[in-house]
Amino acid sequence: MNHIKYIMVIAVVLSSSLYAQNSKFKGEEASEKTINLGSKEALVNEATFKIEDQGLVIPKATKPQELLLKPIAMGLVKPQPFISSHLELQGRQLNHDLITIKYRTSKKGKRWSSWKELPFEGHTDKQTEEKLISSLFYMDKSTKYIQYSIHLTPTKEIVLQNIQLKHYSPGATPKKLQKEINNTAAQSKASCAKPAVVSRSQWGARPPRSSFPTSKVTHLIVHHEFGSNFSSDWAARVRSVQNFHMNSNGWSDIGYNFLIDPNGVIYEGRAGGDSAVGAHFCGRNRNTMGVCMLGNYSSTTPKVATQNSLKKLLAWKANKENINPTGSSYHYVINGSLKNISGHRDGGGCTACPGNGGYAILPSIRTGVQALINNGCSGDGGGSTDTQAPSTTITATGGSTQTGDFTANFNDTDNIGVTRRFYQALEKYGEQWYANRNNGFFNDNFNVFYGGYTLGAGNWSISNSHLRQSNTSSDNTKLSSYVAQNSGLPYLYEFAAKVESTSGPRKFGIHIMADDVTQSQRGNSYLIWFSGEDNKVRIYETINNVLNYRAIGDVPQDNNWANYKITYSPAFGVIEVFKNNISVLRWTDSTPISSGSSISLRTNTTIVEFDDLKVYKFRAGSSLIITAGTAFNKDLRRRNGKIKSLVRDAAGNWSSPGNFDVTISSLTKQNLEDDTKLVDSKIVLYPNPSDGTKLILDYTSSITNEALKISLLDVNGSRLKTKQMDWKGSQSQEIDLTEMVNQLAAGVYFIRVESRKDAQTTKLLIQ
Repeated sequence: MNHIKYIMVIAVVLSSSLYAQNSKFKGEEASEKTINLGSKEALVNEATFKIEDQGLVIPKATKPQELLLKPIAMGLVKPQPFISSHLELQGRQLNHDLITIKYRTSKKGKRWSSWKELPFEGHTDKQTEEKLISSLFYMDKSTKYIQYSIHLTPTKEIVLQNIQLKHYSPGATPKKLQKEINNTAAQSKASCAKPAVVSRSQWGARPPRSSFPTSKVTHLIVHHEFGSNFSSDWAARVRSVQNFHMNSNGWSDIGYNFLIDPNGVIYEGRAGGDSAVGAHFCGRNRNTMGVCMLGNYSSTTPKVATQNSLKKLLAWKANKENINPTGSSYHYVINGSLKNISGHRDGGGCTACPGNGGYAILPSIRTGVQALINNGCSGDGGGSTDTQAPSTTITATGGSTQTGDFTANFNDTDNIGVTRRFYQALEKYGEQWYANRNNGFFNDNFNVFYGGYTLGAGNWSISNSHLRQSNTSSDNTKLSSYVAQNSGLPYLYEFAAKVESTSGPRKFGIHIMADDVTQSQRGNSYLIWFSGEDNKVRIYETINNVLNYRAIGDVPQDNNWANYKITYSPAFGVIEVFKNNISVLRWTDSTPISSGSSISLRTNTTIVEFDDLKVYKFRAGSSLIITAGTAFNKDLRRRNGKIKSLVRDAAGNWSSPGNFDVTISSLTKQNLEDDTKLVDSKIVLYPNPSDGTKLILDYTSSITNEALKISLLDVNGSRLKTKQMDWKGSQSQEIDLTEMVNQLAAGVYFIRVESRKDAQTTKLLIQ
């Protein structure tokens, strides 16, 4: 599907009464398109389904089926500052548990983003068997085309009649109005007075279609928006939410009583105030006040500024209505006792809102609100001055000696709440600790020069158990290693560095998520680039081997050792950079790179020492299975192993590493001599991920006059294809493996190179 070259340009219907004549903001506009599924013109794979006058008929099936729509033009002229979109499915026998929607976007209809899943809206009570509404999602204003893929596993016949696509540009909030918003948000009030709130007129609300009843508030309900966590114009985001609620859900106004952005700014919601009956709590809205945290907190924790404003707002309302913040009372939504400060998901299980990250903070929100009331609503209820680092320890079911796969148990603690959890599985080779790069881990403490690197420009050597780059003439030195980064979950990259040069650029950094380190800019990747010349850190994105500047932050540089951490979430495109555990830069890619095959250190005419280069993977819970055995896709393939853990709290404090040493009694290899060939051999695949049209193996080995067998294996280790060739001596050679990936289904595979004297494996992601 990466090679679809046709675009179906659609006619759009503009609601001129809302978006043209009465538009308040430059760039405010909307477009709608109804796709009639009784026609073949809108589909790529129409032959797969039965098309009748009533629509598209999908029969009962046991295997998933895909309905692929043709790409369409957005139909917006000059959107500002972003585009919000959603779709509606109309038909019969629709069940959101059996339907998955995915989408991808393009600026020019040629290069497409990766496919992203689009959840169904969890805040409306109008999801029926005749109409399903997706969640609202956001795109860059430069997006011109979009394509949808609908995956179905029907347990009975489904009829899809129409798909409505709706795109909205809220328009840019004028600078004068933004300044007014900032001034309002900066006002401070005490004694449990209502905190500063941006009014509806300030954020540009449309008038409601009707007036609303009020009710005495007994319960305070916390939500998340389920949208992007970053925006250059939060007032525009609030306008997008209002548009979604009114034009999609069919409500008379925005559903929430208040909204809070990640900077802690509070926005007035539904007309009629905090006691107006909203539309937010599973259809049981009387006696509630709904507060929405803008952003997505499914797996991340709301920022401290958001939490503090939430506590102040709830403390004011709880004090006014004599609500016990830490208590419970009757509510008809569950016909029983409900916590007075609850999450949306507590309303009968109609949604996962406010996400696992948002729900996890509710205990501290309740106690923080109580603390504010006790102190006359002065302070912030705790959190903003939190400097206490979390801690993490590890144990294993069955103890420190295991025979194979085992469960590692993580105990993560913090005074406020742990927000990010990462782990490593390390293997001991002689006296060195390395990791299975096929599984997304990496570790090098630079006691010896590891043979698995691909070297480019630069003088790279080991000096006093540090990696040293001493070339001062090359502006693009390179030391790269294969690491599979295709789990779709967040990664943590960590290293220590010390700049020895006292003049010149003093620039160094690392490429992450790289797919081709043989190219000068590493193909497609992100470069996190530190500069002592101007004390800045920059994020670049390389697209087709071209550097593109993305973001900049201040970070002082000196000639001392420092610890650097980079976290990246492929699902949401969020990159955050830390120096000595302090966040120095954060940026979100609206079309994030979903997978990579390498990491690569880089310097610019600067002498730099590096140490402790590591890649951790994200973990969601307090336990997980660590795999152990001789297969190449096991976490631990050596007798001695180590599990490490690193966590972060809501205030950005990082823990010290947790360590757990384990012995795999069923394994015997331990000495470095057993794996000399494995460590010294070098193998690079590019492009990786492959698009199925080309795959090159760059192979280097010390063997002479041997027959090589190159195999393509699936994730279970089964051979799918092989290639035989003669190796003529110690050399580096490019081997064309294109025929191996031709017509290969999307997925994760391994390339294995074997001879009598040498063996090496690497992971290949085909998409």
